[in-house]
Amino acid sequence: MIRKIIAFRNGEKIEEYVAEERELRILVNDIPVATAKLSPGFEKEFAIGYLIGEGLVRGINDIKDVRIEQNCAYVEAKKEFEKSYEQYLSTDCISGWRVRVEVEDIKVSSDYSVGFSEIINSMKELQRRAKNWRITGALHAAALINGNDFLIVEDISRHIAIDKIIGMGALKGVDFSQSYALCSGRLPGDMVIKMARVNIPIVCSRTAPILSGIECAEKADLTLVGFVRGRRMNIYTHPRRILLGK
Repeated sequence: MIRKIIAFRNGEKIEEYVAEERELRILVNDIPVATAKLSPGFEKEFAIGYLIGEGLVRGINDIKDVRIEQNCAYVEAKKEFEKSYEQYLSTDCISGWRVRVEVEDIKVSSDYSVGFSEIINSMKELQRRAKNWRITGALHAAALINGNDFLIVEDISRHIAIDKIIGMGALKGVDFSQSYALCSGRLPGDMVIKMARVNIPIVCSRTAPILSGIECAEKADLTLVGFVRGRRMNIYTHPRRILLGK
């Protein structure tokens, strides 16, 4: 994920760490779906999380097999995938990536709540565990918290970091409706809707949402939180799930 190189600082030779990237192409039932640049590692989780988060499959049970060979993720899915893919192409996708976000039929169904202090402490833990981000300054981090499980990944792409934690959670059998997500980067609508689609009720970022993210969260009944820093946060939508006294 990171590599040591030689650089020059103020005329002096130094050793520096930089983030690596690789290309990965996803094919489902031999149909090319997307090509992405991502950090090496968790390629299987990315492929699964991308397909579920984009609504191309309904869940992990619709995926029969995933194998990674060189720069390709070959996914075998149930036949229902092909109908979903046709709808995907005709509504809001160009070249395998969302360009328009449809939220009318997506609603989070969860009464899960979490304490203010827990979110603060979890964000600190995310930063503590994101070692490659601290070393390179070039990565994003995302985490999925479910009880005592703290699933975390770092990636050059904040979108793909979300895909990877969704895939991790799906493989682990996590109940997304009783979980919350953390991320280090800004939250646009296409990231928010991935998490709403898998029924994650609370999404928190150390930085800011943008308007499309707030609008998606509002319509999807997802609690969106930004600027989780120090002892403060901004709750943008559906604040009932954040327990301020805890």
